Amino acid sequence: MKWGVMILAAGEASRMGKAKMLLPFKKTTILAHLIEEIISVEPNIVQLVTGYYHDLIQAQINTDKVNIIQNQDYKLGMSSSITVGLTAMLKACPGLDVLVIVVSDQPFLNRAILLNLLNKQIQTTKGIIASTYNGVMGTPVLLSSAYFTHLCNLTGDKGARVILQQFPADIATIDFELGALDIDTKEDYEQLCKKLNEEDVD
Repeated sequence: MKWGVMILAAGEASRMGKAKMLLPFKKTTILAHLIEEIISVEPNIVQLVTGYYHDLIQAQINTDKVNIIQNQDYKLGMSSSITVGLTAMLKACPGLDVLVIVVSDQPFLNRAILLNLLNKQIQTTKGIIASTYNGVMGTPVLLSSAYFTHLCNLTGDKGARVILQQFPADIATIDFELGALDIDTKEDYEQLCKKLNEEDVD
């Protein structure tokens, strides 16, 4: 099975006012931590989609195991980043069977979550495996190649959740309780730092 991971990091992070994916996390940054975890499970391709903070992000990526592409149309929303990223991935890695979409502001994503997604897909043969937290389904989300056209047809600031709503019968889920903690505001980041100080979260 050929599989890839797409990291979405194109937004302006307007509520944060700075590049939230480059904020300190543990001994590195949130984005560098995500990349380290993703690379450790050896996907066939890792595609990082940048946008507003392209130059800042590119300057901090020091591995050749990540392909970087800038979404010039990032203001059109998440759908445009997914289209740009997936097009680049299929060109670089034809015959991709499975795509895992990751957002760059879920600091507690780790290799175990990624492996759980893959194993659940193998066990259930479902075309979509979503993470669940706070009673909702979200990222990271795995989609089989049967949904690649649907992904490329998304418009506006919409992500894979639209497809989840359209094909509920082809979905299985994994638990990712800490996925609920994403970093949109300074308060979110303060909560993250507090959580790291209170307990050692792997």
